[in-house]
Amino acid sequence: MKLACPECGHRQDAGERCATCSYDGMLDLANEQHVELLRDIDHRRRDKHSDRTRLLAVGISLAVVFGLWLVPGYWSWRGVAYPGLPFFADQWFFMIVIALGVWKLLGRTAPKPRFPYLDGG
Repeated sequence: MKLACPECGHRQDAGERCATCSYDGMLDLANEQHVELLRDIDHRRRDKHSDRTRLLAVGISLAVVFGLWLVPGYWSWRGVAYPGLPFFADQWFFMIVIALGVWKLLGRTAPKPRFPYLDGG
């Protein structure tokens, strides 16, 4: 019987406590409900990271665009280099593009799966 620790991902053959982190609640890998729980733990970790990076990316994009507004001559350059769109639509577009770029870059720092052996064999 193979057991897995939901805290650290360590696998072991027997025992009530994890040999690595001493967590008391080993899950049986032969039980489909336990395997689903482990997959759900990994999924939640990825979602939490994605939510945090999305918020950080939006904050960075807002800071960059608002910072550009403080650069002397930005508003006059805006009318010369490209036509400014009504309701600051061009500024919204810049914020969205910057946020998507930062979000994709930060997405590369996603945590590795704690239980890679569930899908890989």
